[in-house]
Amino acid sequence: MSLSLIWLLLPVAAASGWYVARREYQKTISESAANLPQDYFKGLNFILNEQPDKAIDIFMKLSELDESTFEIHLALGSLFRRRGEVDRAIRLHQGLVNKASLSTELHAQALYELACDYMGAGLLDRAEALCLELVDVDANNLAALNLLRDIYQQEKEWFRAIDLARKIAVCMNEPQSLLIAHYYCELALQARCKNDLAQANRMLGKAVQEDAACGRAIIIRAQIEQQLGNYDAAINSYQQLEKKAPEYLSEILGELKACYQAVGQKEKMIAYLRRIICDHHGVEVVLIAARMLNEYEGEDVALTFLSDEVNERPSLRGVQYLLELDLEQAKDERGYLAVVKSSLDKLLENKPVYRCSCCGFTGVDMHWCCPSCRTWSSIKPIHEFQWGASI
Repeated sequence: MSLSLIWLLLPVAAASGWYVARREYQKTISESAANLPQDYFKGLNFILNEQPDKAIDIFMKLSELDESTFEIHLALGSLFRRRGEVDRAIRLHQGLVNKASLSTELHAQALYELACDYMGAGLLDRAEALCLELVDVDANNLAALNLLRDIYQQEKEWFRAIDLARKIAVCMNEPQSLLIAHYYCELALQARCKNDLAQANRMLGKAVQEDAACGRAIIIRAQIEQQLGNYDAAINSYQQLEKKAPEYLSEILGELKACYQAVGQKEKMIAYLRRIICDHHGVEVVLIAARMLNEYEGEDVALTFLSDEVNERPSLRGVQYLLELDLEQAKDERGYLAVVKSSLDKLLENKPVYRCSCCGFTGVDMHWCCPSCRTWSSIKPIHEFQWGASI
């Protein structure tokens, strides 16, 4: 056979192989569908026709379960839960749990899904009981351990949450230091609310042991020192953020200013701000420095400082305060600058100043745990409001 003929036959061979493979695939699908009980198709038809309760009744009456039909049960239950129809998900998964024919592995999966349903319904005690049952059977059931930790976190049972986080760290062979540090910070806040400052400091010490760069622990400790009137110690603690967690510097500048004022060292605060601006260009730091210069050294000094900063690193909020200072000097509330300032105020009103790096949640209040995705330390201040960027 000539080489040219071989090249001509290659596409024909490839097409033939594809056709045979497709026929085999369609045959397999047809056989799988034929093996499913007819009641499954009736149940699916009820789902499509928005009659979920009739569908659940049919699925629960089915006596035979294999791996494929079991997965369909789980998927439907999860679908109900995601749609907020938790009561239907519970009915479906409870029916699976009660099936005596389930293997140990499938029974565990059904128990976990039912625990998730209870969690979604706010029935934390029932979800906890199922998770404990799963962990008793398999101490390394990572899904159950994670759900149990989330339950204790929601119930603010921080010591239990710490124990679960340590077990999870062993199972995953990954440290959970950041998470555990936040749990200790929560315990410190509980102690502080009870005015047990010694216990609060002990918990903060444990938090720093877990995560030396825990900015939250640094802030709480500085606040306690400030509360006790130990302003020098508070200043030293607040300034640790510059090296340990600089992204949170803007969160403490107001309290740091109060500490410097308490010890009569306003000029040191201004010097500190001028220094950190060189390394940390967040607009919030610049605005606080400008306001302090306006308060201590007058509008001319503040205008010059802010003009230079905005010229070098443009930001809408910087321009907003620059216009405010300029209008105060001009004493003109009806000119075009006042119109620009008013328009900018409306544009920036209620704009988010914090963003979650995991899910993109935005807000105007600081949260150490994202309200949307429940990730810790993922929300950071949005420092830059630059031209062309999101404001």
